[in-house]
Amino acid sequence: MSTISGIYPALVTPFDEYGKLDTNRAQILVEKLQKNGVSGFYVGGSTGESYLLSVDERKKMLEAVVEACDPKLDVIANIGMLATEHSIELAKHAEKLNVKAISSVPPFYFPFNMDEYFQYYCDLADSVDVPVLVYNIPAMSGIQFSMDDLERLLSNDKIMGLKHTSYDLFQLQRLIQHYPEKTMFVGHDELLLSALGVGAKAAIGSTFNIMPEKYIMLFDLYKKNKKEEAITVQGEVNAIIEVLCKVGIFKGIKEVLTLQGMDCGVCRKPFQPLTETQKALVKETAEKYRII
Repeated sequence: MSTISGIYPALVTPFDEYGKLDTNRAQILVEKLQKNGVSGFYVGGSTGESYLLSVDERKKMLEAVVEACDPKLDVIANIGMLATEHSIELAKHAEKLNVKAISSVPPFYFPFNMDEYFQYYCDLADSVDVPVLVYNIPAMSGIQFSMDDLERLLSNDKIMGLKHTSYDLFQLQRLIQHYPEKTMFVGHDELLLSALGVGAKAAIGSTFNIMPEKYIMLFDLYKKNKKEEAITVQGEVNAIIEVLCKVGIFKGIKEVLTLQGMDCGVCRKPFQPLTETQKALVKETAEKYRII
């Protein structure tokens, strides 16, 4: 697992004009991104509006992606749900599709203790024969893993690593140094260059859906030690991300996809559509930085 590297779009979930899951559009998006040179796909994460989907929709989305994905690329399935048995159901479904790994955010809403979180991941690891990726996203889960907590989790040989969607680069660097055999994905697109600087080799990102070529260029520039050029590219994507955050990151990404000719619909309620003013801002920014 330590050989995993490159960029993995955290796929959006396309909906049709009636708000229904559109697997055909999902497959077109996968095919489009493959041509840009991505290393694989992360399916059913936050960007994919996973907690706004039914279990059946999550299964169908994963099936569509696996069917369209080049066998040489990796598919990682986020199977996290609140109840362990429901997560295991999705994990076993993902295993049947021969995914590279399963991933899960820790169960949230209820005040579980750290022993319960640890057991949750162990139960997932015991339920299937594919590796488990811990999805560390404290801003959305409300759960802060300490180094001791993560060391306990990573002591399980079936836990392959971490999707580190946290601004704590100190923690990320320590994890990379202490666990060179594990894979530590950076999960904040705006921190990619900084994360490469502390040893990260792989990233899962929302905005990889709309500008994968910029991130691939960033990786290449970093490898060639062209630091100033890499900083410029990171600055460009961060300017785009700043605007997307103003209008709603997931809604903004879907709007850019529409502008690129890849209509994936709008985000599911209770998300509200972008206003015309917001759409104009997104278009202006996308044109300025040449992603449409």
